[in-house]
Amino acid sequence: MGLVRRCGAVVVAACVLAAGLASAREPHRPHRPRQPRAPKAPPTDPSTPRTPGTDDPTDPTPPAPANQHFVEHGQIALPGRGLALAWSPDGTRIAAGGRFRDKVAGLRYDTRIADVASQSLQKSFACHYFYVIATAWNANPFLGEIVADGGGDHAVKLWNAAGPGSLKCKPGQLQAADGGIQQLGEINGWITGLAFSPDGRFLAGASRDRMVRVWQMAPGDRQFKVIGVIYDKEAGNLASVVWRPDGTGLFTSDRRGHVTAYAFDPDTDAFDDATVATFADVSYEGAPGWCQKNAALTTRTPLWRDTRRGWIWNVRVAPDGSRVAAVGDDGMLVIYDAATGDDVYRGEIADGEQLHGLDWSPDGTLLAIGGDDGVVYLTDANGAPYDRLEGHEDAVAAVAWSPDGATLASTAGGARVSQILLNVSTGPDQTIRLWARP
Repeated sequence: MGLVRRCGAVVVAACVLAAGLASAREPHRPHRPRQPRAPKAPPTDPSTPRTPGTDDPTDPTPPAPANQHFVEHGQIALPGRGLALAWSPDGTRIAAGGRFRDKVAGLRYDTRIADVASQSLQKSFACHYFYVIATAWNANPFLGEIVADGGGDHAVKLWNAAGPGSLKCKPGQLQAADGGIQQLGEINGWITGLAFSPDGRFLAGASRDRMVRVWQMAPGDRQFKVIGVIYDKEAGNLASVVWRPDGTGLFTSDRRGHVTAYAFDPDTDAFDDATVATFADVSYEGAPGWCQKNAALTTRTPLWRDTRRGWIWNVRVAPDGSRVAAVGDDGMLVIYDAATGDDVYRGEIADGEQLHGLDWSPDGTLLAIGGDDGVVYLTDANGAPYDRLEGHEDAVAAVAWSPDGATLASTAGGARVSQILLNVSTGPDQTIRLWARP
């Protein structure tokens, strides 16, 4: 395969891992991520009144009570730091990605499938060359139920959700007997976000190489090929991607503080057949350069863009498509009008703590936000506080509502991209926690 090509000198310098891999010729050696920098807090002005309920020791008002509307209903143990969650369409299982290393089973760099009823891990889909930090689950009209995962080895793997799973891991493997369907490769960076189109015909992937790739899932000559690209030179690294509910646009976030809305309709904006074939032959090293040389095909003028600070870890669109929410290192929850980008709400919800996980409830009435302080914050659709879920012991990397909205899953493995935690699989909170109304 093309990905077995030896990295060039510049790429090698960016790819050296703290743990070290065998040689510069090994395929898919991931980039060393840059540690996100938290913005410096301004000096406190004693004359400035504080919001009641903050952690200021001089504030006599206690914090609002936690776990009022939702309480913990159970935990699922993980073999490492959880970073990504995706529910099965029927709400009975969860696909979890993270910095996993199971010394007993000998499995690593995998996605774990958890059974919610028994609160236990059911099987493993293994494995990548490095940790999985993005997952998506789809009842696909062409492939059946599939799980997509992506991570630090510059690859996306598609799995048959009904497959038996893997009993061993030879890094990079994709075994049909385990449920493996297809590897989507030639990506010049970590895959940080995955999203299936509403009709299941396409899969969008955000990567640290400043690109959103759109692969076709539907049968035909284009199946599993990139049929369109959005290249954003200003992004630095893309952090997440999500489709508009009507499938005609994408929202992205990145490490330079941008939240961006794009029009992209695969029926009208996809590459022609010749370009699909040409791009399929472009190496992962050459992809960014090819995009720059073919800017008319790969760059798009945003419908709107907000510029904030630092990593904006997640962007999510409300189920009815009217609003978009985004959270990141700046500690701000911002809810935008999806059409115009105007603010519906903008403010700190965790006293300036960095924010990571994010998801809308299926009915669009609640937002769940994972805080760096280990708290899951719930707000209404306008940003008003609704509840604080306490229990985690580390930064809440991912939150995900069940399809019926009755259960919220969360996992706390720290920032998805972190130099400090680059090869650290253990942590104070190796769980998926399940929250529901009392």
